[in-house]
Amino acid sequence: MSILTRRAAAAASALALAATAALVGSAPASALDGPECGDVIMVDTVLTADLVCDDSSDGLVIGADGVTLDLGGHAISGPGAYATPWAAVRTAGRTGVTVTHGTVTGFQAGVVLDQSWGATVSKLNVVANDQGVNLAGGGQHLVAKNTVSANGRDGVRLGLSTGNIVTQNTVDGNTWGISVADGSQDNAVSRNVVTGSSQHGLAAFGWATGTSFTQNRVSASWSDGIVVRNETSGTTLSQNASWANGGAGLLVANSLVVKNTAVDNAGQGIVAVASTDGGGNKAAGNLTEPQCSGVTCTAP
Repeated sequence: MSILTRRAAAAASALALAATAALVGSAPASALDGPECGDVIMVDTVLTADLVCDDSSDGLVIGADGVTLDLGGHAISGPGAYATPWAAVRTAGRTGVTVTHGTVTGFQAGVVLDQSWGATVSKLNVVANDQGVNLAGGGQHLVAKNTVSANGRDGVRLGLSTGNIVTQNTVDGNTWGISVADGSQDNAVSRNVVTGSSQHGLAAFGWATGTSFTQNRVSASWSDGIVVRNETSGTTLSQNASWANGGAGLLVANSLVVKNTAVDNAGQGIVAVASTDGGGNKAAGNLTEPQCSGVTCTAP
């Protein structure tokens, strides 16, 4: 083969390799330089460094179904909870996304799931935002094993959202702990530790239906520990412990109340209005008598 022929063959081989790479597609974002603030994430992505963002955009936006955003232990930081209208991570109209393993701080919201379905939000430190995790419409999400602290409003808020599981989160020092509101339906809030809220620890209100609060531990709220307003329906409260709150341990309406414990609250232990006593409720050491009303309580 002549030198010219060999050079032509090598050039053809290089072109073929380039064409193959184009067909396969670009490498996943985890193999490229990390994303920048305001980017839309279309493939599974792992952060390799912190992102420090200004007030011009969301931190990151997930723009495709089924995408996992792994913060890799890094932080997405904004200019301050009240300096921006944006979220650290936003998902709108997507299905099956995952956000995990890192810190989101200094935004209007840490994580927003807007009219999305089947997302997982896990193992995040959601701190010092205006809102922590906001489930706005859609539903069937799993919010699990996060630490949500020092946010200016709700630690976790469910609004017009259906069929979510909020479990095993530590929610500390927010204005409201976990709120189920705005017509949300059939949500399960279980095994969370909620402390130091400046208003309620857990609450269902705003025409929420079918909420279950199970095995949560609520303490040191400045107001009532667990609240269910009278416009709600179909709420079940089972095996929750509520203590050392500034108001009642449980202040509930239109609920099934089963095996809850309320001790050392500034108000009554359990106040249940138009509710069903499922038995096994316990109360002691609450500063306002009687210890319980609307249900029968024994000493723990």
